[in-house]
Amino acid sequence: MSFLLALIFSLSSNLDNFVIGLSYGVKNERISLTANGIIAFITAFITFISMLGGKLITHIIPNYVSNELGSAIFILMGSWFIGSDLLQKKKQQQKQQQKQRTVLNFKGAVMLGLLLSINNIGVGILGSITHLDITLVVTLTFITGIFLTYAGNHIGHSVIGNIVGKYNNLISGSLLIILGILSLLFKF
Repeated sequence: MSFLLALIFSLSSNLDNFVIGLSYGVKNERISLTANGIIAFITAFITFISMLGGKLITHIIPNYVSNELGSAIFILMGSWFIGSDLLQKKKQQQKQQQKQRTVLNFKGAVMLGLLLSINNIGVGILGSITHLDITLVVTLTFITGIFLTYAGNHIGHSVIGNIVGKYNNLISGSLLIILGILSLLFKF
């Protein structure tokens, strides 16, 4: 069950990578394997640091309180994501522009990695509070980060890419709610 929770956690916190990859693919901009690795490394590292911070919090708060508190916050965050998605105006479909293919450079990859890791900070702290395995979460965050960015970048302007991009907050929020419920049901 720990693997499943860590996987749900990683997918939820990295779903933005798919959308970013998708937006670059639509604009015919390629994210190289090196740039993708830099992005995934930064998000995994930030997740690691935030989970260490969460570990410190668990020394202050008793285990029985921290797990329930973390689970409740996961559910609330998921509900917030879903609520904001439902309130958000429908995005206009982007017209596909014919541009010369470009490649994301090192500086752009670092900036993108930092931006994508912002939501990993809070979620990482909560993951640690609910006693998810740090090594497993960080490893899966790196792997899913690379995979989702690559998949989004190569799917581009397809039907599935549009659906996931359009419902990113709804999917991510649902995953956080599932994670919160599962971590309430299964103690670690």
